[in-house]
Amino acid sequence: MRSIFIQSPLEFRLEVQGDAFVQGASIPCLLTVKNHGSAPTALPELTLRLALGKLKKVKAKDPGAFEMLSVGEVERGGAVPPGAELSFQYTFTQDENSPVSDKSSSPYILFGNSSEISSLGQLLLTVAPHPHIRSVFDSLTTTYSFLNKGESWKAGETTAKLKAPDAKRFSMVEELNLSCKFDGDALLLNYSFTVKKFENVMVKVSVQRGKTEVAQRWERSGYIFGDGFVRQEYVEKMVDEALSVVSSGF
Repeated sequence: MRSIFIQSPLEFRLEVQGDAFVQGASIPCLLTVKNHGSAPTALPELTLRLALGKLKKVKAKDPGAFEMLSVGEVERGGAVPPGAELSFQYTFTQDENSPVSDKSSSPYILFGNSSEISSLGQLLLTVAPHPHIRSVFDSLTTTYSFLNKGESWKAGETTAKLKAPDAKRFSMVEELNLSCKFDGDALLLNYSFTVKKFENVMVKVSVQRGKTEVAQRWERSGYIFGDGFVRQEYVEKMVDEALSVVSSGF
């Protein structure tokens, strides 16, 4: 993917290898600066940054739209001769718990020759959940018929909002928010079920909503085999254990 940004007389061209990424993946960048002017132009504030942008604030050009995640190491202080161009390479390395793209926010790469964030070019990235987390979310939809209503990220946790299937086994379950986070080589999972609860008020019976939570820790040696492949039978065994807590027993 590519983005071009003009700070006259300079033209900045950012090229990123790949159209989409996952948590933990590297993001190789090539930043090229071309001088369209008739005199040398200095680059005292050359900037390349990985940031998390709040989409509504980015659209509104709010100065507080971005949270810095990582700073690219590019050489500052040089000058671009007239009609010439300079190129800089840098690869951002994401953490396995790095932010993903969702409805409210997404990672961006910011670039240009300024210390002011609002004066930089922007390249919106698409970052999806780590393949191991994706495998868990997909198992809930394919094996257990939950409906994935959207994914989000907050404070290092990647969460899928899942609607319970229309099955007797889950007749007491309305929704599941499944949050995942890596802790070293282990994967931490928190199942937060929204469940129906019956309450007797005098002679009237009312249905209330409540929460039931289940926490699991999956060691890598248990759920991964070979070259990083997920052990599906382990996934289903652990998910079954969590679901059994809210199963109606029908």
